[in-house]
Amino acid sequence: MLDATLAQPSVLIVDDERNLRRLLTHAMTNEGYSVETASNGEACLGFCQQHLPDLILMDALMPEMDGFTCCQALGDSYGDRCPPVLMITALADTASVERAFAVGAVDYITKPIHWAVLRQRVQRVLQTHLITQELHQARRTIETLQTALGKT
Repeated sequence: MLDATLAQPSVLIVDDERNLRRLLTHAMTNEGYSVETASNGEACLGFCQQHLPDLILMDALMPEMDGFTCCQALGDSYGDRCPPVLMITALADTASVERAFAVGAVDYITKPIHWAVLRQRVQRVLQTHLITQELHQARRTIETLQTALGKT
């Protein structure tokens, strides 16, 4: 279940299969997450321009823009602010797994989805993301203080 330190994290589900989006939405909502959906990579990028979710669950193979291309574009656009991407796909070959990590995915789950595995990985990725964001904020604060102290 949802960790108390994460106040309703947001999850963006990106998959061209409507039924899987519904199943994932139901599962993530039951875990206490705020959920949005997109049907392809282009829609994902558009959503992220308005609101960066805390986590993206993304299929690799989709029309218009696949998950690999979208993941790379997210990393290029948002850098250390990029939400973590957990790829969920039927592709189980080594080349696809390596490609997913090379373009910035933080985890990879193959279909059919084992729900207990997904639940644990989502929790782990979100906790890691929260800690990483806190570290980035602390670094920015230290840099601001160092600049202020250097000018006085």
